[in-house]
Amino acid sequence: MRTFGLLAAGLAGLLLAAGCGTVSAVRPLRREQSAVALSVGGPVAKVSGMDIPLPYAVLRYRYGVNDRFGLYAGGHLLQAALGNVVFDGGFSYHFVEQAGLVPAVGASGGVVAFLKPGSGGESAVFPQVDLTASWLAGGRSLTYLGMQSMYQFDDRPYFAFAPFVGEEVRLGERFSLCVEAKWYGAGEPTRPRTIDYRLPLGGTGAVGFVLGANYHIGGWYE
Repeated sequence: MRTFGLLAAGLAGLLLAAGCGTVSAVRPLRREQSAVALSVGGPVAKVSGMDIPLPYAVLRYRYGVNDRFGLYAGGHLLQAALGNVVFDGGFSYHFVEQAGLVPAVGASGGVVAFLKPGSGGESAVFPQVDLTASWLAGGRSLTYLGMQSMYQFDDRPYFAFAPFVGEEVRLGERFSLCVEAKWYGAGEPTRPRTIDYRLPLGGTGAVGFVLGANYHIGGWYE
């Protein structure tokens, strides 16, 4: 395997530094429940003369092995449109159940894999870890915050992270929408970059937004 950089395969810069799409597992699904999620968004950048979130699309599937442990897998649709193969997968585990103002706390761990067809087998695999705290209110609203991170161990050790805050709202028995605000590449210099990121914080990283639609099979988080 040849590593071709942490931010390989199409969109070099902060977008893939940490956090592709919405968080893979905010809240545990119950045993044998599953969910399909489509998310679109990324750091705000100048695209065709407009300052908009980059339209990075991810499709993911989640499955609840039991009430605390789950699995997930996702495909990165924009990368596919660019001729690259990018997918992620892993597991989630929730350590603490919500009790009043005390949030549910969980983590997910897995990998993001990059493959560039026609490049002589050029590929890369990066571990990622997400930490999340969440509050469910009235069976309709889920507020959450946390941090996504990605790691590189080949060539030179590298760590990138993205703090986030989000809200998911249930619109029906099976359907929900969510929005996340995320600080991509927190702590990294915003410039020089090939992409013109428009919302750095203190000259580092890039603020972005992600919209997600979720279809739950077998019930919501209750």
